[in-house]
Amino acid sequence: MNEIKALCKVYLVNTLSNKFVFLFNLVLPTIYFLYKNIRYLSQPKVAFSHQTMMVVSYFWAYIIMVTLLNNVIVAIISQRENGFYKQLFFIVGSKWKILTANFLVQLVILNVELLIFNLVVIGVTHNFHISLLIAGMIATLSVAVPVTFISSLLFLLKVKIESINVLVTILLFVLFLTINLPKSHTMGDLLSLLNPITYIVDTSYQLLLFFFNHVIQGAATVRLGIVTIIYLVIGWFAISKLTVHSIADRV
Repeated sequence: MNEIKALCKVYLVNTLSNKFVFLFNLVLPTIYFLYKNIRYLSQPKVAFSHQTMMVVSYFWAYIIMVTLLNNVIVAIISQRENGFYKQLFFIVGSKWKILTANFLVQLVILNVELLIFNLVVIGVTHNFHISLLIAGMIATLSVAVPVTFISSLLFLLKVKIESINVLVTILLFVLFLTINLPKSHTMGDLLSLLNPITYIVDTSYQLLLFFFNHVIQGAATVRLGIVTIIYLVIGWFAISKLTVHSIADRV
C-alpha cells in the first residue's frame, strides 16, 4: 500500500506538470458545449429532458474516454518506450501496482473534470440539480475500470511512441463515427456496446434517467452488465501480456 501511495504522488506530479492534456480532456469539450448552447444563457431555467440527458451523456463519454486513453493507456505506453516504466517496475516489482497508482490518480482528476463540466452545464441551463453531480461521479466510478481494461488492448500493439498519438486520434474518430450505427434487434444493441463510447453514453444515460426520472430499464442494465464482464475479461488478458520492454528492446 505504501508503494502505491508513493507511486500516486509521482503520477500526480507528473500529470499536473503536463497541463496541455487538459486542453483536449476538458477545455475543448467545455468550450464546444458553451458554443452549441450559448442561447440558453439568456433563457429561463432549462429542464433536464431526455434530449438534454443524452447530450450530457455524449459529452461525459468524450471526457471520460479521452482522459483514460491519454492519461492512463497512452501514458503507460509512452513510459514503457522511454524506459520510465521499466524503472518503476524494478523498484516496486509489480505492473499492477503501477497501473493501479496511475489509474487512481487519473480517476480523481476525471471526477474533478466532470465536476467542472457539470457546473458549466448547471450554469448554462440555470438548473441546479445535485443529481447531475452525483450521477456524473457514479458514472465515472462505474465505467472507468471496464473502459480502462478494454483500452488496454493497445498495450498489445507494437507501436512506437511517435505513432501512438496518431493511432489514438484515429481510434477516437472511428469510435465516435460508429456510435450511431443502426440497431435492429437486441443482439445489435449488445454488439453496439462493444464500442466503449456507446458503452459510456448508455451507462451515463441510464444513471441520469434513474436520478432524474427514477426509471430503471432492466434490459439495458443487463446488456451493460454483460458487456462490462466482457471488457474486464479481455482487459485482464491484455494487461497480463503487458511487457516492461520497449519496442526497441523487442526488435
